Amino acid sequence: MGMLKVYILAIFTGFLTGIITIPYRWVIEKSSYIRDMIFNLNNPKYYLILGFLGIYIIGIIISKLVESVPLITGSGIPQARAQIYGRIKFKNPIKALVYKFIGGISGISAGFSLGREGPSVQMGALIGEAVSQIFKVDRVERKYLIMSGAGAGLSSAFTAPLASAIFIAEELQKYFNSRLTIFSFLGSIVSGYMAAKFFIKNDYLDIAINYPQNLNYFEYFYICIAFAIFISLVGKSFSVLLIYFQKLNRKIKVSKYIKVFFYTLMVVTIGIFYKDLTAGGESFLIREGMVNDLSIGALIFFIILKLLFTTLSYSTGFPGGIFLPLLVIGGLSGKLFALVLLYFGVINPTNMGVFIFLGMASAFVVVVRSPATGIILILEMTSDFTLLPSMVIVGALAYTVSNLLNVDPIYDLLYKPLIENDDNSEVVDLVFQVGKESYLLNKKVKDLDLPGNLKIGSIERDGVIIKINDETQLKIKDIIGIPSKKENIEKFYDSLRTLAQEN
Repeated sequence: MGMLKVYILAIFTGFLTGIITIPYRWVIEKSSYIRDMIFNLNNPKYYLILGFLGIYIIGIIISKLVESVPLITGSGIPQARAQIYGRIKFKNPIKALVYKFIGGISGISAGFSLGREGPSVQMGALIGEAVSQIFKVDRVERKYLIMSGAGAGLSSAFTAPLASAIFIAEELQKYFNSRLTIFSFLGSIVSGYMAAKFFIKNDYLDIAINYPQNLNYFEYFYICIAFAIFISLVGKSFSVLLIYFQKLNRKIKVSKYIKVFFYTLMVVTIGIFYKDLTAGGESFLIREGMVNDLSIGALIFFIILKLLFTTLSYSTGFPGGIFLPLLVIGGLSGKLFALVLLYFGVINPTNMGVFIFLGMASAFVVVVRSPATGIILILEMTSDFTLLPSMVIVGALAYTVSNLLNVDPIYDLLYKPLIENDDNSEVVDLVFQVGKESYLLNKKVKDLDLPGNLKIGSIERDGVIIKINDETQLKIKDIIGIPSKKENIEKFYDSLRTLAQEN
């Protein structure tokens, strides 16, 4: 298929992703009205009873959806990465898409502390998979359509096309090339434009951004160092608890009906007292960005509560992401740090917004380990590029400190269960296209020295699978399939991609 047609399919994938994920985001946002009604103790008590039963039934339904299609569990970002690598393939991506849509909307709307972005990324990847199947693209183009859909999903979740395109390269692929960039941008820009037309109001613009004018550069830099250490400790806690509760949930061998009952009790209890902390918790953060009505002790309590609520909610395995709750925890931690500075007279109350946004970006950097994405995401959300210098400084410091604290990238940690639960003896093809600067170009099959003694199993040239032997010479744009046991995918994928130099 010609590249122009594939670019058009990437745009089409972005459009379809926007069609699905924008209503997904809208319903989740509007679901706050239902939670207001359920958790308002001024309403008749049977509202709360019916709400508890409703959330419990929703939890059971979601559990059954996940049992039916296990790969829709959790965020979905590790699954999208596994799709690109070839570790998993969806024979029926539409079924998985529908289940992810229903499960994500139901769980987050019910109040579980989960984000909309992870499911949006996976739904976009599933749409890319479906488009690749319908239009019968080649195996390399399939990967790029999946990336285009994944980027489009994140873009519509936050109306942040630039950060979304970078996220695909920085996190899902951990690799940059021209074609990857183009495909990621095509999907992200289309769905981001659609989201911008639909979600016109940006509540983050209500948070004032005023830098402390009384501090010189050295004083501000010392504060940035202290802030980076503090936010790294918060991020480390988030990562440790997220993985700990996941493992604990798998170890506890009780009926899912009992587990869902206690998870429902958790949601309802928090909803009664602090309903703005339920679901993503975005409204709580925005309110705290505009007012100063909490003490240091109270804010510490809310940060710990949201931290535990989020990590426990994710342990359910329900479809839902961690981006948004993580940003809320980071933003609240930034305000806590600012309150301490305010207490000692270092800043004034009008400076708090700066630390909230620095907290959001740096918490993302610490936990996800994708600094460019985290910084650009917050810049797009705030539309204020005066934050860039401070975000770069704090982000770099937080990245360094979190390295010293041995904070592993969270999506690498969440990817490991996919490997553990897979049949790693199964053989799959690792697929790459030979680029113009590839080590493989013009070499004969017999002369290739591939990692792990792997061998080329197939070559597709001009849309036709050709017969190969030791004398077959590789040409530019050849699509090669390299058979490998699944246990070796992650070990050799990056090296093989570097040898192929796709462009």
